[in-house]
Amino acid sequence: MGRIAGVTADQTRERMLAAAASVFARGGYDGASIAELASEAGVSSGAIYSHFGSKAELFAATLQTHGSTEVAALLAFGATPNPVEFLTQRGRGLAHRRPEEGSLLVQAIVAARRHPDVAALLISAFSEREGRIADMLRSGQVDGLVDSGVPAAAAARFVLMLALGSLLVAAMELPSVDPDDWAQMITDVVSRFIVA
Repeated sequence: MGRIAGVTADQTRERMLAAAASVFARGGYDGASIAELASEAGVSSGAIYSHFGSKAELFAATLQTHGSTEVAALLAFGATPNPVEFLTQRGRGLAHRRPEEGSLLVQAIVAARRHPDVAALLISAFSEREGRIADMLRSGQVDGLVDSGVPAAAAARFVLMLALGSLLVAAMELPSVDPDDWAQMITDVVSRFIVA
C-alpha cells in the first residue's frame, strides 16, 4: 500500500485529499486515524506522512481543497449575482439539504474550537463569502434592486448564519418542513430587502 504504480505524486496527493474529505466528513477530525485515512486512499501511513507532516496538516489541506467547494456550494452566486434572485434561490434550497451535504464543514466547525489553523481557514473562507454577499447587496442598492435602508453587512451575516444553520439541521436529520411553507417564508423574508 505504498506509492501506487503509474500514479504521480500529485495524483497520489489528490487521492489522499479526496479520501481524507470522506473520512473526516464521516468521523470528524478527532475520530479519524491515519490508518483509516491511508486505507481509504489505498496507500500506507508512511505515504500519508511523506505528503503531510501531521493529521492536522492533512485536515487543513483537505479543507483548503474540499472545504472551499462546500462553501461555494453553500453560498453559490450563479452566473449573474442578482441579489434578489440569489437570496430567493439560496434560501429556498437551504431547507432541502441531505445530511451528507456540508458534512466536512460541520466537522471543521467542531474542530475549529480546538485547532486554530482550522479556525483561521474557516474564518477566511466565510469572511470572504460574507463580504461578497454584502458587496452584492450594496450593488443591488446602487441598482435600485435592494432597499437602501437594508444594512448590507448585517444582512450578509444573516444570510451566512442561515446557511450555516442549514448544515446543522441537515446533519441532525431533523424532520423536514413543508416545501411550500418554506418557500413562502423565504419569499416573505426576501421581500423585506426589495425596494417597495
